[in-house]
Amino acid sequence: MSRVSSAAVRRADAMICGRMAAQRTIRRAEREMTVTVPPSAYRHLLRILAGNSHSVLDIGTGVMRSLGALPCTVKIGLDAHRAYLEHREVGDAVPINASALEVERLFVPGAVDLVTLIDVLEHFSYEDAVEVLRQAETVAQRRVMVLTPRGSFPQEGHDAFGLGGEDLQRHRSTWEAHDLVELGYQVAVLSGFHDARNESFVKAFGRHAPPVDALLAWKTVKR
Repeated sequence: MSRVSSAAVRRADAMICGRMAAQRTIRRAEREMTVTVPPSAYRHLLRILAGNSHSVLDIGTGVMRSLGALPCTVKIGLDAHRAYLEHREVGDAVPINASALEVERLFVPGAVDLVTLIDVLEHFSYEDAVEVLRQAETVAQRRVMVLTPRGSFPQEGHDAFGLGGEDLQRHRSTWEAHDLVELGYQVAVLSGFHDARNESFVKAFGRHAPPVDALLAWKTVKR
């Protein structure tokens, strides 16, 4: 019993330390715009940045796996590929089958507290991605949050879910931290975030390739 209790205490201590480190990262990003952190910071940052949001719209939600990690009460997932929504993993989320470029038509300004785009921007051309971000910022009441690979991450003819979305899964743009900073976002570079545990990474680079960074970016909407 004491060993179980000790393990629980260690996990709690690690969680507290992780949250404190994430809070420091967010404060640094406010000053410096770009900071580099280990990949383990991702979940802590995600939860803190979403923590004051009651509602979330996840654009390009896929099977809604990313919505499961968010603490928001009201969850909406939008995706252009109906099969993903039919196999969604978050049963209490609202599914919307539509293009990301239709968000502004479907939602009034400030309709949800938080808009997330988790591994989505790279599937659009740069011009379309900027337009999707603009619409997301219109719909968000508080914040927009983005996760995307850093630099080149080729992907074509592959659907990690095996649900026929290969064309939508193709990568059409590459992103560096400065691209998002120029759009008004603060950025945490997640060092070595993508590695051989990711099937898409293995398809793109091979099992023994060095890890690839990811960019977690966020922007507070001012109304």
